[in-house]
Amino acid sequence: MTKPSRVFWAIGLFGLIWNALGCYNFILQMDPGALAESPAAYQVVIASRSGWMTAAFLIAVFGGALGCVLMLLRRATARPALFLSLVGVALTTGHALWAAAAVPGGWSVVISSAMSLSVAAGLVWYTHRKAGLGLLR
Repeated sequence: MTKPSRVFWAIGLFGLIWNALGCYNFILQMDPGALAESPAAYQVVIASRSGWMTAAFLIAVFGGALGCVLMLLRRATARPALFLSLVGVALTTGHALWAAAAVPGGWSVVISSAMSLSVAAGLVWYTHRKAGLGLLR
């Protein structure tokens, strides 16, 4: 088994922090008081979210956090967890782009969704490469 580099640990830690912030965001979005304080574009996206889209958001952020924990533990199960997270991110990104298209200030939703999709895809790609090099068992 190969020893991971500092970059491996840094990427794993970054991914965990990113997804932990996503989990916090999910919890805040379930609070009506906190939702009332968010920007109008975000309120439209959240209000138009169906139950299954909320489940996709839950899978995206909590699956990503679990995947990053598994990555830091060097477990091969990080790959499917992060892949499921990517699917959840893709679904919620599609919905967010659709819902925010007609809202003034919707560009901020587009930027944050693109960032989330990029991070999720990058984590899937990175764990796939590292699994091929024998870093995940």
